[in-house]
Amino acid sequence: MVVNLPSSIPNLPLWGTLALASAVASRQKLKLPLGKSSSNLSVAYTIDFTALLLLGQDSTMLVTLLSGWAQSTNNTTQTNPPYRTIFNIATLLLTVQTAGIAFGLAGGQIGVFDASSLAPLLLAVLSYYLVNSITVATVVGLSTRQAVWRVWHSNFLWTAPSYFVGAGAATGAAVAWTLGWGWLIPLAAAPVYLMFRSYRVYLDRIDSETRHHREMQALHERAVDALRAAKESEQRYALAAAGSNDGLWDWDLISDGFYVSDRWKLMLGLPPEVPLQRMEDWFCHVHPDDVTELRRVLDRHLAGHTSYFEHEYRMRHQDGLYRYVLSRAVAVRDDTNSPIRIAGSQTDVSDQRRVQDDLQHAALHDNLTGLANRALFSELLERALAKVRRSPSYVCAVLFVDVDHFKLVNDSYGHVVGDQFLVAISKRLLQCLRPGDALARIGGDEFAILLDDVGDSPVASGIAERMHVTLHEPFELAGREIWASVSVGIAFSNGRQQDPEELLRDADTAMYRSKAQGRSQTQTFDPSMHASAIGRLTLETQLRRAVERKDFLIYYQPIVALETGEVCGFESLLRWPREDGSMTDPIEFIPIAEETGLIAPLTSMVLVEGCRQVAEWQRAFGQPLTLSVNISTRLFDRPTLVDEVRDAITSTGLLPGTLRLEITESFLVNGTEQVIARLDELRSIPVELYLDDFGTGFSSLSYLHRYRLDALKIDRSFISRIGELHNDAPIVASIVSLAKELGMGVIAEGVETHLQAERLIALECPHAQGFLFSPPLSVKDAHAFLARQRARSLGARHRVADVRSAPVVDPHTQH
Repeated sequence: MVVNLPSSIPNLPLWGTLALASAVASRQKLKLPLGKSSSNLSVAYTIDFTALLLLGQDSTMLVTLLSGWAQSTNNTTQTNPPYRTIFNIATLLLTVQTAGIAFGLAGGQIGVFDASSLAPLLLAVLSYYLVNSITVATVVGLSTRQAVWRVWHSNFLWTAPSYFVGAGAATGAAVAWTLGWGWLIPLAAAPVYLMFRSYRVYLDRIDSETRHHREMQALHERAVDALRAAKESEQRYALAAAGSNDGLWDWDLISDGFYVSDRWKLMLGLPPEVPLQRMEDWFCHVHPDDVTELRRVLDRHLAGHTSYFEHEYRMRHQDGLYRYVLSRAVAVRDDTNSPIRIAGSQTDVSDQRRVQDDLQHAALHDNLTGLANRALFSELLERALAKVRRSPSYVCAVLFVDVDHFKLVNDSYGHVVGDQFLVAISKRLLQCLRPGDALARIGGDEFAILLDDVGDSPVASGIAERMHVTLHEPFELAGREIWASVSVGIAFSNGRQQDPEELLRDADTAMYRSKAQGRSQTQTFDPSMHASAIGRLTLETQLRRAVERKDFLIYYQPIVALETGEVCGFESLLRWPREDGSMTDPIEFIPIAEETGLIAPLTSMVLVEGCRQVAEWQRAFGQPLTLSVNISTRLFDRPTLVDEVRDAITSTGLLPGTLRLEITESFLVNGTEQVIARLDELRSIPVELYLDDFGTGFSSLSYLHRYRLDALKIDRSFISRIGELHNDAPIVASIVSLAKELGMGVIAEGVETHLQAERLIALECPHAQGFLFSPPLSVKDAHAFLARQRARSLGARHRVADVRSAPVVDPHTQH
């Protein structure tokens, strides 16, 4: 297209007026919202067509150019890109040029308006409309990938009347201007205004209907979604209710109508057709003992005291048994907060309740014997003590029962038989009790009995005696006969503020006293027992601290050859000095050390330090002095014992073969092949093995033959009675003779008088130790003793002369 812009404007004032009017009118646009895209209908079209009729095609091109630019740049919410502005201007120029050409070809003349001008005017208007609308529709269709015809039909077909109305108004204005009737020109705007106003009303109505349609569509979609969600929720609730095995119920408080689901009925074994239409139909199935509480909890919720209803109760099944159920519900209330309806669910919790009861029973009962455990016994004892505090005349008692030698049964026959043994014992103990008494198993082989209202001690003692008697008969278990005995401690409530643990502790203390007196005994608690237990515990604590601080001393008691009087060795003895200057007797702390395991570090200290000191004397005096160390039977279970002994000898430089380890008869009696192997390992170091305190234990000749021992030590109890009314010299003579026959050495302990020494020499006992020769000595005193003995031996060779000239030392207890 070639645009012929004019080189001059014939009527500049008119052109200027029309150009300004067109630019202003271009701001008045009517948006066409139909279809997938939108377009604008501008009032400037009427001005442009007026300019075409009055000024001609070329001058109108300039008017259109300004109008198109103003239309694209003014009164827009966002700036149009340059290509869109150029397109709008080009479309208007093309439209005006085409309309002008069509007007001229049809015989129309500028400024001439007669009957012959009607056809050119119609052709020009039609050309303007078609070129403008088709051009814009084509571009919109191509850019949005829509059919051009559909775009044109949706957006531009219905705008055709506006073009013809506008052209008619433009023709009227042009005729009025030509005839000099300028005052009529404003009237030409009336049809244009009415047309645009009609369009505005029409478009507003279409817009309102469209908006209403969208709102209705959205409302419909929301309703559909709500119905779908409600249906899904209903399905989920139905599935959840079915999956959870819950029964549903609904009670209309206004009409008193009651509804239950089939699952609710099934919980009670009722068929679905059985009618349950009133609340009483529910309550009649509830356990009579639970109805009152159920109504109370339900009434509290309906009264608004609780936010929801939840209660567990029992309901009768058709089989006659009761099931535990859990019911939950929430009330619906009106504007006055009055309940009008309540609905909820009911769950069968019988299995859970059974598990809960089983767990509660297991928590309070022993799973082996079925008796009460310590927790339940403490609870029962607390109730009894509470009764004691309320009634001073009421007295209860606790019997603490321990099975004697139960570990031996376990070790001999296994834990299965041991468990059967405990069950059988518990059954016999139950037979000895009165109605109202309680028996509990509170430990492995420990039982406790609560005697109710005993009044006086004979009742408790009588029950304890019945237990001893009933256990005299053996138990038949796994084809074996097993005998049982028990040690019993009794403690009575004393009317003051006691707690269960205190009374149980007192009975336990009395039981240990009965064990100490030989087992199968009964002892009644008295406060001195507790004081003794506290004293022992205090001593144990002090002993542990003394071991940590190494507060112990080693004393050495000489062992002499009776014939020559020479010192041939020492026995190392442990001493515990206290802060007040006193010495704790070994007989007090050695048993505690053995029970607590502290004997191991104590023995290690005596062994190493004794070897070091005696090795030093061996080098100083040039004698093969021996060292005797007592070894607890508990240490023979230590796999490192042999290595510890070997290391002590090697590290201290003690002469090989000069260490003697003293063991007791009880160790040999309970010995096994493993014990024999351990003794052989010690002997191979080499170490000699002495049997200490011979004659006070089993004194079995069989183990003297079985075990390879190097010497026997005659216990001081036999030596002390030599020369008295009950003379034990024949027993001592037998021991010495036996030792000689077996090729073993003999050492007499506790020699305190010259008579005893002379009798031992007459019996050909080779060695002895005791206060006659020397008490246990400190390191310094023992060194001085060796020095004196060495000096004395230079002047005398015979042991008897030395013994008679030796000063007598007051005897003290030795260990």
